[in-house]
Amino acid sequence: MGKEYYKLIGACGLYCATCSIYQSYKTSDRERQEEIIRGIFGENSDVKPEDVTCDGCRGAMDLHWSPSCEIMLCARNRKLLACSQCPDFPCELLENFWSRGYDSARKNALRQREMGLRRWLEELDRGIE
Repeated sequence: MGKEYYKLIGACGLYCATCSIYQSYKTSDRERQEEIIRGIFGENSDVKPEDVTCDGCRGAMDLHWSPSCEIMLCARNRKLLACSQCPDFPCELLENFWSRGYDSARKNALRQREMGLRRWLEELDRGIE
């Protein structure tokens, strides 16, 4: 498992490689960026496709979709790749985030905690969520 795979682990349990914002930015898919804008902000939004950027939780902050994300900033401050590595896992920040419809992030983070990040990535590589 190369370092590039670890870079794609979101602090909250999301996996950047499967995130539509990350994917559309990395592939410069303007149509998909426009769909994301309509889905989040509505038809008459002033947000432009070039504003739909994200380089992941360990990427450049000026390219992060949500540079003020408390979960990501907490993990960075604690020098963790993922919240699943934290002694305070799961915390209220995570629980609140997950409760807003991020069941896959919850499932991923719990699995990461159970088996460790390396084994979790290996499991993903074999096609298991």
